[in-house]
Amino acid sequence: MKIGFWMTGLVFSASMTALLPPAQAHDHSTENQIVEIMWAGSEHLSLGESGALNACRDLGISKADCPISNIPRGDGKINFAYGEILMAADFYNGPSELYADKRKGIKHVIKCTHAEIHGNKPKTCNSIATFFSMPRYLGVVTKNYNHFGWYNMKDYVRYHQEAIDKALKSFELRDSAPQKSLQLYQQAMILNAFADHYLTDAFSSGHVRVPRVQTAMWGKENFKGLLKKNRGDLVTMLLHDNESMDLRTGREIGLPVANSYGDVWMTRGDGHLHIDSNPLDPVRLQPENAVRESVKEVLFAALYGQAPKGIFAATWLVPFSRDIPFHVKFSAEYQHMSKMDFVNSFFRDIPLVKATHVVRHDLGRSLNAMPEIFAEFRKAVRKDIQTIPELTRRLPAPYLEAFSNVN
Repeated sequence: MKIGFWMTGLVFSASMTALLPPAQAHDHSTENQIVEIMWAGSEHLSLGESGALNACRDLGISKADCPISNIPRGDGKINFAYGEILMAADFYNGPSELYADKRKGIKHVIKCTHAEIHGNKPKTCNSIATFFSMPRYLGVVTKNYNHFGWYNMKDYVRYHQEAIDKALKSFELRDSAPQKSLQLYQQAMILNAFADHYLTDAFSSGHVRVPRVQTAMWGKENFKGLLKKNRGDLVTMLLHDNESMDLRTGREIGLPVANSYGDVWMTRGDGHLHIDSNPLDPVRLQPENAVRESVKEVLFAALYGQAPKGIFAATWLVPFSRDIPFHVKFSAEYQHMSKMDFVNSFFRDIPLVKATHVVRHDLGRSLNAMPEIFAEFRKAVRKDIQTIPELTRRLPAPYLEAFSNVN
């Protein structure tokens, strides 16, 4: 989901409230903006539902018999559909946290997400209600490093493998211990829905190459003053929100990407999945097909006791950037803008942030440091490839090569 405003609220809420006049602090247009940013999770839900159903269809399983609904969490008090878990992953640090959750708040989030999809979202579906339903959300989003480029695929590989292992165990026990077998299968689906959340994140422009981890680390080491440990997170959210935007007009134009099959397309950012009505739009079809392949591998393990060998099928579809270097693209010279207009363009949709000089200054310094930041990004990727054998076993060579040289 688009989260720039939420991070702004987290880092600067106290100082911003003091700076704003009362009328502006309660501006209804701003409140509506927060709501729209918050509920882009409907894209995750729809990709999860359609992709999982397509997986069953490929295996000759009817919609009625497709085992992707009524998946309970640990206490048995809430049952999820597969896409609902995939969407809910934005609100938890991992699948075990959702499984162990005993609160009812996620039901409100799911209800509102379905309502948004069907165009009848009630007034109770707003940012304040969501915050009280899931009060830990802001804590989750401040450390959502595994939702961003490279790191999302590391966790996809991890959780998808764990899901397959659970599914294989479920297959082994299907006759001797059917109840335990069912429980293991349901746990496998929760694990894989989280894996598929990170997988689908990888198709969104702001999650392809934005150096989330390295920018946050650079900020902690180089920023001075109040909240210096958090301000790098804010910068990454601004980059996330603008990677596929025309900074001069504020319009979504897409990010050029390719995948390991050699497909090329212009992917879009969070909240822009469905703006093209073309049924063959790759921005929607590529992640939907990735979910289909991912779920099929878990179903194969659970129903037939077969595990994939080598590269995980979904990862062949995952995009990597074909754009010009990040530090070139995000420069006033390349954008043919004055330095002031260039920096201000990042705050077009969140104008309250313009009131703080420090935010604009942090962004400018971080953009100037992007060559150094991306060097650290490449270094981290190459180290992971050398030290985590499962990555070279499960991810395609073109993807590994692209991220070894990401810029």
